Amino acid sequence: MVRNDRPLLMDELFRVLGEHAVEYFVIGGAAVNLHGYTRATKDLDIVPRPYVENLTRLHGALMELRAELHDSGDFRPNELPELSVEMLSGGGNWCLSTNFGRLDVLQFQHGVLETDEDVEAMWESSVLVELPSGPVRFVGYEDLIRMKLGAGREVDDLDIRAMREAHGEDSP
Repeated sequence: MVRNDRPLLMDELFRVLGEHAVEYFVIGGAAVNLHGYTRATKDLDIVPRPYVENLTRLHGALMELRAELHDSGDFRPNELPELSVEMLSGGGNWCLSTNFGRLDVLQFQHGVLETDEDVEAMWESSVLVELPSGPVRFVGYEDLIRMKLGAGREVDDLDIRAMREAHGEDSP
């Protein structure tokens, strides 16, 4: 059974990912918080570096976290793919339920995050932050704005306005 009611314990997710030496950067609501707009988030969104050794370490972390594909109710249990290195290597975006809350592994966003080179460019401009659970990389401010603009949801528009205000910028 998929555990979708667990509280989000972000520090624990960071700790396990760090113990497995997974190379990733944080996007989404947690990154919005880092870049000046504090708001609640229901999940941790990460982008892993896309090489097989790293995805193997990510898979090990996911096994420790007892991760399961988060079912939105659209599929029967036998219709969900098995969580594997091969599945992760295939790219795509995966919403997972874990012992420490929801973890979304994102590897594609149209026009923004389409290739391994896109991931590497964002990795290079990411911000390394020392947290109690260890060092964690967060997407850079400009890349986060591009991702939010590309997503185009109402929450993303609110995030952009609030982050730009926090940075003393005018919103378009």
